[in-house]
Amino acid sequence: MVTRNNFENVQGWGGVNEVGVTTEKAHSGKSCIWVNPQVQYSYTYSRVLSQMTNSKPKKLTVEGWAWVPEKGSSASIILEIKHSPYNNSMVYYDGMDLTSTVGGFKSWKKVKKTFTLPDSVASGNAVKVYMFGGNSKAPVYFDDLAISLDN
Repeated sequence: MVTRNNFENVQGWGGVNEVGVTTEKAHSGKSCIWVNPQVQYSYTYSRVLSQMTNSKPKKLTVEGWAWVPEKGSSASIILEIKHSPYNNSMVYYDGMDLTSTVGGFKSWKKVKKTFTLPDSVASGNAVKVYMFGGNSKAPVYFDDLAISLDN
């Protein structure tokens, strides 16, 4: 396990703006991350890979609890790996579409996705995990997010 956050404490996380965390809903505690028509990006987990592990991982798993209001809602958990914190060239990009993953609406649903990382991933790469709202017409919530690596 690299990190787990119920968004009561956002240390190590950051985002474009503080409205990426809300107390409007939560799976546990009082806070969670969210996107809505005005806020397209949630708070972001951002670390250099060498700060997460001493070895080269083959897989990264993201799991947590999603609350999606309806089928027309649009949000994804994104895994983005860039060359370095200072070089934005993309090494890897993939996502977990929450609308198709939750299997139901208007209640908290456990979701999980394991991403198989390319051989080109290196210790100096910048890893980011965040929620992207796309064209969602309604708020989508995510809580108790956990990230783990498998070597």
